[in-house]
Amino acid sequence: MDKYKEKLLNNLKTNLDIIREKIRNNLEAFRNEVDKGPEELRKLKGEEQNAYAQLLYFRRKRLVELDHLEGSPYFMKVDLIDEDKTEKTYFFAKHQYSKESIYSWVAPVATIRFENPGQTSYKLPNGENRNVFIKQKEQYMIVDGKVIFFALENEKNPRELIYQEHFTKQKSEFALPEIVAQMEKAQDQVIRASHRGPLVISGPAGSGKTTLALHRVAYLTQAPDTAQYYNPDSIIVFVQDTGTKEYFSTLLPGLGINDVFITTFSQWALNVLNLDEYSYVERYGKNEEEKDLYEYQKIRALRENSTIIWNKNIFSTLNIKYEKFLSINNLKLFNKQKNEKKLDRFDLVILLRSHLEKYQKFEIKRKYKTFVKDKLVQKIEKTLVQYNLMVVDEFQNYLPEQLGILKNCLNENTKSTVYVGDIAQQVKLGTVKNWQEIGEEIPIERNIRLSKVYRNTKSILTFIKSLGYSLEIPESMKDGPIVSEIITHSSIEEINHIKKFISKYEKGSIGILSKDEAYLEDFKKEFINMKNIHFLSMLESQGVEFDLVFIVGINKDSFKVNHDIDTLPEHIEERKRMQKDLVYVALTRAITELHLLGKDNLRDILDFI
Repeated sequence: MDKYKEKLLNNLKTNLDIIREKIRNNLEAFRNEVDKGPEELRKLKGEEQNAYAQLLYFRRKRLVELDHLEGSPYFMKVDLIDEDKTEKTYFFAKHQYSKESIYSWVAPVATIRFENPGQTSYKLPNGENRNVFIKQKEQYMIVDGKVIFFALENEKNPRELIYQEHFTKQKSEFALPEIVAQMEKAQDQVIRASHRGPLVISGPAGSGKTTLALHRVAYLTQAPDTAQYYNPDSIIVFVQDTGTKEYFSTLLPGLGINDVFITTFSQWALNVLNLDEYSYVERYGKNEEEKDLYEYQKIRALRENSTIIWNKNIFSTLNIKYEKFLSINNLKLFNKQKNEKKLDRFDLVILLRSHLEKYQKFEIKRKYKTFVKDKLVQKIEKTLVQYNLMVVDEFQNYLPEQLGILKNCLNENTKSTVYVGDIAQQVKLGTVKNWQEIGEEIPIERNIRLSKVYRNTKSILTFIKSLGYSLEIPESMKDGPIVSEIITHSSIEEINHIKKFISKYEKGSIGILSKDEAYLEDFKKEFINMKNIHFLSMLESQGVEFDLVFIVGINKDSFKVNHDIDTLPEHIEERKRMQKDLVYVALTRAITELHLLGKDNLRDILDFI
């Protein structure tokens, strides 16, 4: 490193140390106040107690924000000349720390961070434009107080790399600074779009659509002109499974969002219908053919026009709906499902519609704590199910009837929904095909399509593209190991192959995926003590990612679509398309390295389908 760059880096580190120390002191003061909070609360009564409880809530929230800022105080610095000719310096970060001119990324002035040095402007909350001249911009990546990346640009010099540490973590070995430079301005415009009405963010796996959606939520809850409409407790996020729920629950607090309700459709429906003694089943039946036929017959029943009035004997309600459409064998399957007290997505939709027909609304039980005679007690109240903002992740896997029910729970004043997903990853039967099916009109400017894929290596993306899938590969992607295709004849061969590669990923995540969930049993037994190895069916893998992925048991038979006398030609085509989409989902789970193991070549299988 030359002396000029070394001086800049040292100046940054010095400033960083000073600000982090100030934040730490502030953090300690807030922590002391929060620790004393419960004791102070007990001393108060009535309105004073309620007011102090509210103050304590905001102090706890600020404590979380300061904790994030201590490790990463800012990610950009902008030196500018304001329209009144005064020179100013702005820092931008996840959260505000106004004492040091650190502004939250949601502040109106933060939009200038995407502009080139020179004359520009930004919009004030009152709608007026503020003209500024950007002299210089510095962009950083700071993790746990350590400078990972530092770049500088001004009018005379284009963007210049000052310092970049080698990324050692598997998931960070990508051109993150380039992603920020190339994508964030467009993303920021999406995030700041009008809060009313539906917004669609679609794109292939790894394109950043989920991250963009979560930043949209963060913006709406924190921006001065929208925060009044979007209290976190008026927001609901629908995810596909409990794994994704945990993932979202980790990400949202880092963006300053707490108390947002994250759930799956099935959990939400069982709660709304007060069906605590029942459980959810994704698909019911012995094999793929039986499950598909059972679902097709249920779809026909669901889409038949008659309305079934709500009955507390829920299987009696369902039986009335299904009896004309289920074959003798599937009626037996339905009775078995009834005895096991299991409900699938079709059952839940029918029950929700029936309940709504009778009561015209949904209510949900909510637990809360309050003080009664100086004692903190838990109470339960019924509240109307209504949301100011709804996020639906992997929307392409929802029945139009599911999305219609969710729309019914939106506040009429906002009707704010963020649909996140990709029609090319449709892996369930009967799902939404177009927005007209649910009565949504999505303006072009609110239907955002991300095309570039940033998560996987260039080698993996090139291989996927060679199979005929459509995706765009950024030039800045890291190459990575060549995709390995090995013909195997047993799970033992595949296990031995896996053992050769897992040692270098001891600190990374490993996924072993199969079309047939039962095929994974031998692998679970062999690697039972390895906590970083996860075993999932291709269907279950949607929405998760791993540094190293092995797709095992690849064979033509598991992808074969059998014909049935009760299956219409369009259903056959739908099932074939789903098989290809499922393969795409599995392939895109790999971030760094991908191995394909089985009796048949994957390219031959896709041609066969």
